[in-house]
Amino acid sequence: MPDWSIKIIPNPSQIADQPALLVPDLVGAKPGDPLQVQEDDLVSWNNQTGQSYQPWPTDQNGNPQTLSVAFTPPGNPPSAPPPPPWFPAGYLSDMIPANRPSTPAYDVVLPAPPGNTIYYCLLDQNGKPTRVRGQIIVSAMPSAVNVPPVRG
Repeated sequence: MPDWSIKIIPNPSQIADQPALLVPDLVGAKPGDPLQVQEDDLVSWNNQTGQSYQPWPTDQNGNPQTLSVAFTPPGNPPSAPPPPPWFPAGYLSDMIPANRPSTPAYDVVLPAPPGNTIYYCLLDQNGKPTRVRGQIIVSAMPSAVNVPPVRG
């Protein structure tokens, strides 16, 4: 299970609502390129800007996913209200402080059919969606091949 990184860098164009750019931390990658991974890989974000951001799941049209009040963290009885923060399906990471890496790393899950792409945006330090959008393209983990047992 490889570890991957996506850099959050300042946008030199200073476009309103798009203060940062997303760049996979790969040789030759350009801003806006999707990151290609396999399920169960780990992805983190390296915030190289002067403000905090949080990667947040969106639908394929870029609309941020809403919070689910039905979320109950493991270990909480169903009758107890879940404590904040509430997480959307496909939660990616906590808020990433300026000039810091993300925590926790996102353990990639293959999206539900028919797609294989995780769409996300960046929330600003006030929790408001920016126009910054990213994609993680996920391929299924290869199934094991039928290898005969080793005999000694």
